[in-house]
Amino acid sequence: MKQIYLTHELTIEAQPVLFSYPDFNTPNLILPKMQRELTPDSEIFITVNNFYESNRFMVENTLIETIRSHQDADGYIIDQVFTRDYHDVDTVLLETLSNEIKNKHFIIGHAFTQVPYFLHSRLAEIFIEKDVSGVMYDLRDIDIKDFKALQPLAKLKMHVKKRLSIIPLIRPEQLEDLKKSIPFDVTVIEK
Repeated sequence: MKQIYLTHELTIEAQPVLFSYPDFNTPNLILPKMQRELTPDSEIFITVNNFYESNRFMVENTLIETIRSHQDADGYIIDQVFTRDYHDVDTVLLETLSNEIKNKHFIIGHAFTQVPYFLHSRLAEIFIEKDVSGVMYDLRDIDIKDFKALQPLAKLKMHVKKRLSIIPLIRPEQLEDLKKSIPFDVTVIEK
């Protein structure tokens, strides 16, 4: 299982990192460039969100320009694609972002966890159609040993099979319990 570490600080260890502020806003954007210099072979992901901006047009342009100006990242985590109180997604924006990201990882952020579970499969199909690589699922406040709490995640994982990566977001102490419950290829671990 590949482990990506959620952080906002540089590391001298060659490990996959996701640069983000704790609220999942875009990080200090000098960090990915500096990390690439320190560890050229490490995978580097960044969040591309601006939750401080309320104008939808400005949000969309900020997302696009952030991606264009930071091609040194291996992947982008984006939460601001949802509409109608997490019941739908902006498919035009998804397609635009997918075209900008091209062959890098395009991951829907942990906001996906706020989508009602009965819409998971429908939105996952839209993500697959728009070339999204994966979806983060926030498990930090869930008891990993409680299978009933994990049931929506397990159903989603079975539905998408290998067409879309489901990426749990966990705390370090949850890792061993997660390995025992549902197998995942990738996890994001909050530092």
